[in-house]
Amino acid sequence: MKFAVYKLNFAAGVHLGTGTLASGANTLPADTLFSALCMEAAQQGEKSIKMLVDAVRQNRLRIGDLFPFIGEELYLPKPLVPIARENEGNSIVKKSFKKLKYIPVSQLDTYLQGKIDPVAAVEKLQKLGAFEVRTMAASRSTEKLETGETLPYSVGVYRFGQGNGLYTIAGAEDTQTRNKFEQLLNALSYSGIGGKRSAGLGRFTVQKCEVPQALLKRLQGKNTPCVSLSVCMAADEELENALEGAQYLLLRRSGFVSSTEYAEEQRRKRDMYMFCAGSCFRKRFSGDVFDVSNGGRHAVYRYAAPLWMEI
Repeated sequence: MKFAVYKLNFAAGVHLGTGTLASGANTLPADTLFSALCMEAAQQGEKSIKMLVDAVRQNRLRIGDLFPFIGEELYLPKPLVPIARENEGNSIVKKSFKKLKYIPVSQLDTYLQGKIDPVAAVEKLQKLGAFEVRTMAASRSTEKLETGETLPYSVGVYRFGQGNGLYTIAGAEDTQTRNKFEQLLNALSYSGIGGKRSAGLGRFTVQKCEVPQALLKRLQGKNTPCVSLSVCMAADEELENALEGAQYLLLRRSGFVSSTEYAEEQRRKRDMYMFCAGSCFRKRFSGDVFDVSNGGRHAVYRYAAPLWMEI
């Protein structure tokens, strides 16, 4: 499998929801990215969606979560493995280590050896961008006040600093699969990702880059333990085996179906619990693309295949 880094540069900010309009995040799980790619594929017909889903189910395509990058430095989720740290008794170091969610790729070995400076790492990551709350005005008549004025509402927007943004790692087994992924990602760049896209949020440009050699070696490695760089979940027949010796966090994934063809009224997807990116396993599994539809007219896909990184 050949891997590449795809940097997403957001010019006008992005709204990545966490439950309310006024809140927001600065990273995005792979299942949300995959759903957005499926929506782009739907514009080309059912055959295009099937090609995308089959590529994952046949282990020909893997995508990671959208993680931060600052300039040339890529960041990875902190692996959920016990680390014997230096300055263990220092309260400042201890608090900073707890705050540290992402680590630079260039310092992965340093982190695993317990020698990373968590204070400096946290401070550097704060330069990624800034969260702001924008006030917007509703345009629909049902959202107007009795006076006839439009009803204002708040939207949480994350603006990345110059040269910063989010990236994903994608692995493809063949040229056709890689071209299909890149075609859909480029189409998505014009539509945008996240909420309030009609207001110009979430649009991006794509920059394809090589994977740093130290990281590429770990992506190509077949040993365990290993960390998933995407939200994932084992298939039923894999789950018991996957949980042996695993260290993980679970994330509840839900949301509404963004399809006018699905039902007359807006409906929720079936809730699903998934392993967070950064979860560590001693036994690998393939995962799947799960159907989380709930009585609508077509399938609704939830990406849950791991992108493995050897540690």
